[in-house]
Amino acid sequence: MKASSTGSIIHTGNESGMQRVDSFIAFIREANELLQKETDISPANPLVTDIISHLLLQLRSRYVPEEVQVVLNNEYIRMNQQRLQDKLSEAEFLVELRDSRHFCNLEGPALDIVTSLPNWNSYISLVSQELHILRQFIRQDGHAKKSPIIFVGSGPMPISPIILHLIGGEEVVCLEMDSVAYDASCKLLEHLSLEDKVTVVMGNGSEFDYSSYSRIFVASLVRNKQAVLEQISRTSGDPLVAVRTAEGMKRIMYEAIDESQLNKQGWRILGRTCPEENLVINSTLFLEHVTHPTLTN
Repeated sequence: MKASSTGSIIHTGNESGMQRVDSFIAFIREANELLQKETDISPANPLVTDIISHLLLQLRSRYVPEEVQVVLNNEYIRMNQQRLQDKLSEAEFLVELRDSRHFCNLEGPALDIVTSLPNWNSYISLVSQELHILRQFIRQDGHAKKSPIIFVGSGPMPISPIILHLIGGEEVVCLEMDSVAYDASCKLLEHLSLEDKVTVVMGNGSEFDYSSYSRIFVASLVRNKQAVLEQISRTSGDPLVAVRTAEGMKRIMYEAIDESQLNKQGWRILGRTCPEENLVINSTLFLEHVTHPTLTN
């Protein structure tokens, strides 16, 4: 995409800039009302597919902080953001379920199969950044590679855990609470002959015992991230946690971590990945738990 198409949509003294912001807000309203009305939000519904594709394109663009505040503080969006996120999460789940079942019918090496995913480049970019930071902290802070990574909320198409293994050489345990996603991911991993290196267990991330794990990933679609972090702090002795979150305008689509509360809850931010314009929506916070958090006013 050319630079001119991703520039600021608000320009000082430029009324048309504010009109474009208003148009974006109107589009979000349209998207939400369509998703709430449609009984089928699977990828089989072209109306849903088209409007979500358009939304993703908009969210991957660049916005200045003033634009973000105007949109996120809009009354309609504040009142409906949770409902919109719920529908978008459901739609993403159904896309992953379709892809997982489709890939079970393909033959060939696992890497060749997963690289045919339409948004493979987005996944490989995000996970590559995460692996780079993960390895830095393992070397610097002595987080030993003693146990598999556990990936909370892996879904029916556990593409990130697969990349962590295929590209990073990691053993991964997928933690999934949805029975449909559990069955689909187990079948896919078996089809890819990865079931010995990327395994799936049924469980709720906010209730799971993390005592056997020191490296923990939390997926972007996990909706109770705070409860998961609390359970990790209770049960894991020395956790290094990579929790996917959303920044700026991307908070319209994904639940964001309240970073201002992390320190009070005993977490220290060690590092982060950054979204890539037109490619990666999510960012990832790397956290460690501290015994005596610093209280702030």
